[in-house]
Amino acid sequence: MSSQLPTGGCNPQNPVQYSLRLNDEAYPLNEYIGQKVTLKHLGTIECLECGRASKKSFSQGYCYPCFKKLAQCDLCIVSPERCHFDQGTCRDADFAANFCMQPHIVYLANSSGIKVGITRPENLPTRWIDQGAVQALPVMSVMTRQQSGFVEVAFKKLVSDKTHWQKMLRGENE
Repeated sequence: MSSQLPTGGCNPQNPVQYSLRLNDEAYPLNEYIGQKVTLKHLGTIECLECGRASKKSFSQGYCYPCFKKLAQCDLCIVSPERCHFDQGTCRDADFAANFCMQPHIVYLANSSGIKVGITRPENLPTRWIDQGAVQALPVMSVMTRQQSGFVEVAFKKLVSDKTHWQKMLRGENE
């Protein structure tokens, strides 16, 4: 599911508009808020990178060979503090330059309680809305994704880095 922040921010008169993107088509979802929705997978799983049909999806949409070779499927994507670009072992230097070696924001958000997270500046505030945050605060700006990971690890000693989606859906924010 993806969301787009309406021009002028969001408020009760101008709510967030949610949509489900399938291929090149976006389907509005706001009319289904509060209703039961059933999704059925009727086709094949196709790799996001090469288009190959696969029985199983790896790293949210890749076939196994692409999962093993692509930098965007590396462990440092979910654990940015484990970036190994400086060791010369990154799978794709261009990907690292365009994704990892860019400024990042460390933030605190309240979705199901206070949590720490990281994102790129251009993803704010959409990232917070996607997470269901009712409050959010940027705490620090750093030069690379790895640096944001180091700061996030330090914060995780004090606050969670997870959203408890069941509590969030029940509106049980702290």
